[in-house]
Amino acid sequence: MDLLIVHQNFPGQFRHVALAALNRPGITVTAIGRDTAPGISGIKLFRYRPVRKTSSLAHPYLYKYEEAIVDGQQVFRILMKLKQEGYRPDVILAHPGWGETLFAKDVYPDSPLIHFCEYYYHSKKTDMDFDPEFPCATGAASSLRPLNSMHLLNLEQCDVGIAPTHWQRSLFPLSYQSKIHVIHEGIPFQLPDAVQVNSVTLPSGYVISAGQPIVTYVARNLEPYRGFHSFMRSIPYIQAQCPNANIVIVGGDGVSYGRKPVGYESWRSKMMAELDVDLSNIHFTGRLPYETYRAVLQLSVV
Repeated sequence: MDLLIVHQNFPGQFRHVALAALNRPGITVTAIGRDTAPGISGIKLFRYRPVRKTSSLAHPYLYKYEEAIVDGQQVFRILMKLKQEGYRPDVILAHPGWGETLFAKDVYPDSPLIHFCEYYYHSKKTDMDFDPEFPCATGAASSLRPLNSMHLLNLEQCDVGIAPTHWQRSLFPLSYQSKIHVIHEGIPFQLPDAVQVNSVTLPSGYVISAGQPIVTYVARNLEPYRGFHSFMRSIPYIQAQCPNANIVIVGGDGVSYGRKPVGYESWRSKMMAELDVDLSNIHFTGRLPYETYRAVLQLSVV
């Protein structure tokens, strides 16, 4: 069986299924992703990059939609070339959130297309208004509708959808929920290659060791959407109760969701300006290689 996986940041959420398929006899795995995708050793990854930036003349609500169409066209070109070379996927597994498979059925109409249904936006009682510190503006709520229209288009053309949790599935319109199956992404709780970690040298050169009171916070980017502001405000209480605690904060200073704070380069700089804390035991590591990240978690007490 030929399995084609399409994900902007391949492997993304498909790491476990890609590795399982790769190690199963009779399955060939091919992938498509952006030129920034990390990839997986042993899986052929066809990379693309956006050919142009979003037009400044486009309506702001359509910026992401236009980006999705541009990325979808790039993937379409890769698929056409693969088809001309004789490649025929038996199954296409994709994350449609960036528009990459908008035109997949135009190339392979008979290949079953499975979409990862990660999120359907709502302006109330979800991510837009969960924190009263950051109220949702009416304009921001309205901008979600064009984004959702792309998700509806993806739902319409896929053969089946999968969602990691029942809650995520419940966000999609009721008329489409019967098409979406709940299949968890998986947790690698058995790691045969895991070894006992006694210490880790952080990028600053500081060494944390087993047995120390180590508190960690981990996120792709340090931002309110991921609770970074709440965690930072807990540090004075942690230091009051445990003055010798090493607080290790893993993550980048970019913004994946929401926006940058007004007047500051990053949410880290804003929170550091807000708080009066002992900096000697606070360690910002930035993003870490996976093995180092895992070792930090192994040493973590909380």
